[in-house]
Amino acid sequence: MIDKRFLEELSQQISRLLPQAEAAGEDIKNTVSSALQKGFSKLDLLTREEFDAQSAALARAQEQINRLQADIAALEAQLDALEKKQQEL
Repeated sequence: MIDKRFLEELSQQISRLLPQAEAAGEDIKNTVSSALQKGFSKLDLLTREEFDAQSAALARAQEQINRLQADIAALEAQLDALEKKQQEL
């Protein structure tokens, strides 16, 4: 979902770029805003907040993966040590 403030700012910028848009006023701004909103809704975009939340979740998952990999490496080392002891016996 796109932030409405972003769409309003974008439509205002487009309106400033078109001299005819100044004369047509609010109708052009509404039309441009509506068209932009419709176009962006088809793109399946994320808001900054949604992106940041997903990035944080991904970082937490990566930390957990790193911890689990370290645990596995430690367990494998213990297993190797036990196997060596058994071979010595």
